[in-house]
Amino acid sequence: MPAATQDLSEIAARENRFVSEKLSEVADLLAGQVADPFRVRAYREAAEYVAGMKDGIHKVLDDRGTSGLGALPTIGTSIAGAIAELVQTGDLGLIRRLRGDVDPEKVFQTI
Repeated sequence: MPAATQDLSEIAARENRFVSEKLSEVADLLAGQVADPFRVRAYREAAEYVAGMKDGIHKVLDDRGTSGLGALPTIGTSIAGAIAELVQTGDLGLIRRLRGDVDPEKVFQTI
């Protein structure tokens, strides 16, 4: 594989790993708040899917927009919006909001 292609693959893998970790964090925070188990599972499944993607998640966003993200397996409209926010800003307001509402003891119990 040419060096430039390898570099792009490594960048895509790092970006996918970052997004996947943030989606997993959302799932953990939701679980700590005893949120709807379907919502927790949706974030966990989306995290697994993104982690396993060969191409960078940003490529889907760049090529097809947020609706293209929502069309991916395990990724619905709200998770697509969260992914877009992460890719575009490197941050996710949902995590800050969930952290503000979480009881540390409940988070510890989910581990």
